[in-house]
Amino acid sequence: MSEVVLQMNHVSKNFGGVHALTDVSLTLHKGEVLCLVGENGAGKSTLMNVLTGVVQPSSGEIILHGEPVVIKNPSDAFARGISIVHQELVQMGKLTVAENIFAGRLPTKHGLVDYDQLYKDTEELMDKINIHFDPKAKVRQFSIAQCQLIEILKALSYDSSVIVFDEPTAALTIDECQILYGIIKDLQVRGVSVIFISHRMADIYAVGENVAVLRDGKNSGYGVVSELTEQQIIAMMVGRHMEDQYGEKHNVPGDVVLKVRNLKNNRVHGVNFDVRAGEVLGFGGLIGAGRTEILQAIFGIDKYEGEVELDGKQIHCKSPEEAIKHGISLVSENRKDYGLILKHAILKNISLGILDMTSKHGLADAKTENETAQEFMDKLQIKATDGNTKAMALSGGNQQKVVIARCLASKPKVLFLDEPTRGVDVGAKAEIYRIIDDLACQGVAIVMVSSELPELIAISDRIIVMREGDQVGEMPAKEATEEGIMALCV
Repeated sequence: MSEVVLQMNHVSKNFGGVHALTDVSLTLHKGEVLCLVGENGAGKSTLMNVLTGVVQPSSGEIILHGEPVVIKNPSDAFARGISIVHQELVQMGKLTVAENIFAGRLPTKHGLVDYDQLYKDTEELMDKINIHFDPKAKVRQFSIAQCQLIEILKALSYDSSVIVFDEPTAALTIDECQILYGIIKDLQVRGVSVIFISHRMADIYAVGENVAVLRDGKNSGYGVVSELTEQQIIAMMVGRHMEDQYGEKHNVPGDVVLKVRNLKNNRVHGVNFDVRAGEVLGFGGLIGAGRTEILQAIFGIDKYEGEVELDGKQIHCKSPEEAIKHGISLVSENRKDYGLILKHAILKNISLGILDMTSKHGLADAKTENETAQEFMDKLQIKATDGNTKAMALSGGNQQKVVIARCLASKPKVLFLDEPTRGVDVGAKAEIYRIIDDLACQGVAIVMVSSELPELIAISDRIIVMREGDQVGEMPAKEATEEGIMALCV
């Protein structure tokens, strides 16, 4: 085994009376890719926050290159050769790609920013990594997936010996994932050590050498990736065997609720489909294929031409508010920006779409808000002390369930789910799949966009495949294969 680069020994972290980490240890060797896995709330982020100086441990030690160190803050971590690619992007949209990558380290000449040198340094970095953007382009114009790649460039620009990747593939296309895998393998060859956090088994088996598992803030298991099955890794994560995380489907589709004919705009070209009560219609395709744009158009976010019928009556929603009044709700793929107000309590987030129902004489009715929040917290098994808990304090899976609860509070006839399990752990995914099946059994018509092909096939009744804005195929889910869907996607 190669030399040890990093040891985190017996690390504990308490936040008041909450034990986020208890006696956790981790060892990383030179050139190793160590996959760090666990359910949301297992302590992965807290452990990495300790490593990168965001928080200080309550006890324990960090040994870097054989020397005990105290990492005081993120700048100290960067200086010691530790960088992180965050899942939740921390970028300045009004600045250029180059300015974001080298923020705080801009080259200067005669006291002014040397933009020629900045763009040259950025081009050289992108050539070395084989990720290419216009260095002068503003970051705000790029998609989540593209911004993720820019964040990866930023981390690599520090020439670090240890790089943490926190859910880096959550918003990437299959092709972009392959690029990332290649980057990580190149880092290995160069002797860089990688801690790779992911919920996707495909990631773990694509790049991981070893896997360390956390559960409830404690070490739960460790092993060589090539010697472990998916079920063994999942069992270490959730503390039980999950033979079928998707569960059984019990829904029976009924009459057509939503009918879409020749829907088109500058992103999609003449899309046609029906959705029945109690049916789950899945949309497959690569990121940017037009799946999200279909949902946003019908939901009143984007303009479109064409016909949309709901219960046999034509509608044309010009705003999300109008869509909700018609009985259509949308769970966005980006819950942090478009699904939640993170600083608000659970009950306030759930009430957002039904203020007319939870208010009296124009003022919020605390009793109604609390009763509504508690109803959905019980129904969706949202884990929190009470409805006054802030959304930002919840795990990713519980945040997603709050977004779903807000949509369900408006009692929709049609529910749009855009990447409903993005950034959610295995246990929380199983709960969301149960919720989807329950809703379908209650007669809700569901349209689901998913980039995870096993999920798309297991949860859907029918699947429509999109490519570059065109509808290129449709099939019953029970006849679909991953290879068949991918052939249509590309």
